[in-house]
Amino acid sequence: MPSYDDTLEEIKNSIDIVELISEYVHLKKAGQNWKGLCPFHTEKTPSFTVSPAKQIFHCFGCGAGGDIFTFLTRYETLTFPEALNMLAKKAGVTLKVSPKSAVRAGEKEVLINMHKDAADFFSQNLPKNPKAAAYLRDRGIDKENLDAFGLGFAPKSWNALLNYLKRKGYKPENIKKAGLAVQGDKGHYDTFRERIMFPIHDLRGDVIAFGGRSIDGSEPKYLNSPETPIFNKRRVLYGLNRAKDSIKKNGSALFMEGYLDVITAHMFGFSNAVAALGTAITPDHGKLIKRFVEDVVIVFDSDPAGIKASRSAAAILLESGLEVKILSVPDNEDPDSFLRKKGKEAFKALLKYPSHVIDFFVKHGGKKHIVADEVFEVVAKMPNEILQEEYITRLADIIDVDEHRVRERFRKKRTQLKSGHMGQQPQTKTRSGQRPRNEIYLIQLLLQMPERVKEISGTLSGDDFKDGTLRSIYRKIIEGPTDLNDLIMKCEGEEKDVLSGISLSPELEDPEKVLSDCIRWMNESKRGMLKRELQVKIKEAEAKKDLVLLKQLQTDFQKLLRTGKQQ
Repeated sequence: MPSYDDTLEEIKNSIDIVELISEYVHLKKAGQNWKGLCPFHTEKTPSFTVSPAKQIFHCFGCGAGGDIFTFLTRYETLTFPEALNMLAKKAGVTLKVSPKSAVRAGEKEVLINMHKDAADFFSQNLPKNPKAAAYLRDRGIDKENLDAFGLGFAPKSWNALLNYLKRKGYKPENIKKAGLAVQGDKGHYDTFRERIMFPIHDLRGDVIAFGGRSIDGSEPKYLNSPETPIFNKRRVLYGLNRAKDSIKKNGSALFMEGYLDVITAHMFGFSNAVAALGTAITPDHGKLIKRFVEDVVIVFDSDPAGIKASRSAAAILLESGLEVKILSVPDNEDPDSFLRKKGKEAFKALLKYPSHVIDFFVKHGGKKHIVADEVFEVVAKMPNEILQEEYITRLADIIDVDEHRVRERFRKKRTQLKSGHMGQQPQTKTRSGQRPRNEIYLIQLLLQMPERVKEISGTLSGDDFKDGTLRSIYRKIIEGPTDLNDLIMKCEGEEKDVLSGISLSPELEDPEKVLSDCIRWMNESKRGMLKRELQVKIKEAEAKKDLVLLKQLQTDFQKLLRTGKQQ
């Protein structure tokens, strides 16, 4: 049985990267490589390069790069297992599956098939209930969108769905596991009864859960499926399966509160709308939407509860690295009612002027110092320090307080948060062009001369690299492998972008001299840092009048100076 790595290699060897990417991007031959317009950012001059010899791609505009797996996960916004399965089928390679995984896959397939059958059942029952059909008709939802979103109705009966699914061959215990039935004193009965049903889909379009709205005044007004092996509400956004292409095209996503808000938005042409499922926005929602876009607009109700929810959602989405704006729908309307009353053009006009997050917090906050502290707590969690600076400048301007004083207060607040529950802030990403040139050259040379890896690893450690991404790549190289394709498979995220860019850079002239210079520069940099550290310690020892420690530190300092002169 081939190993996992062997299987990945077999898939890569079976699929030509140029042919695969040509299905998505128009490529033209350019010397040994192929070039086209990057699908991951807008550009007029092609900087997206595909190398058939190295089986990698890299955009010299936005920095995206990697292999066939990386391309598919990014372009189709798939997880790695999803891309692996798709490419394995394309290559005609059978994936090794453990017995336990096979059982889990089988269980999930049963649950997905069951939800499809349940959706069909609910859809068939909608026309049979005049009250439910009238409610949806009064909300302006036409037949086309009823079908598009798969809306249905759960009859009042205690076991109508249960009996339907049993006739389909499903066992009551599995129907319960799917969240479609509940165990009572006298046996199983339907979870959803006398409710308009909203199917919830995963990104592939499979029904994985339901939301039900009561039409008889019973509580709760909305009832969602419980969590199951195929459904986790913290990681699913309603409508995303239909909205993902529009989100990528528009460059932003609209976050709304309810099912009907999303459906109405799509009906009026705002097909980049999504909603959370009966829960507050979570960090998982932020990570999910970031697979598609960087900018989001929160469009919640404009009542006090909606304002509070908007502030909370904004904080979480900002922490996820997204840029967030907030749209206040006027006259205490929600997006659904506003669109139906005012129409598409009025809503489009609103979308042109959403509020900046800082403006929104100040407008709906209290006294200046209270608002400032609230903003500080949110901004301090943002991963992008450049944006942090912009937001603090904006806050100082809006509350009309000296910017220097605001920044000082923010730094103190950020320090408190870091030393408390937040831990260390993620580092802001750095463009490859700003990385230490000698570190880039060293990685490039080791790819060119893998036979020198063992020798260099005895001279330089990963700690000698200032750039975190290059440090991680170097450590992977000295641990093995040195083959580019094997190395890319071991890399993650930004590492793949950087490595693909380095590997497609022009070969360096006089590599031996450049290699020697790189090692010398990095050693000098290390000695400079050690000298500065020793100088600080010497001053501290002098202040404490610790003569024993002072003598040892001075000896270490002289030794470091002699080492520098010898090299």
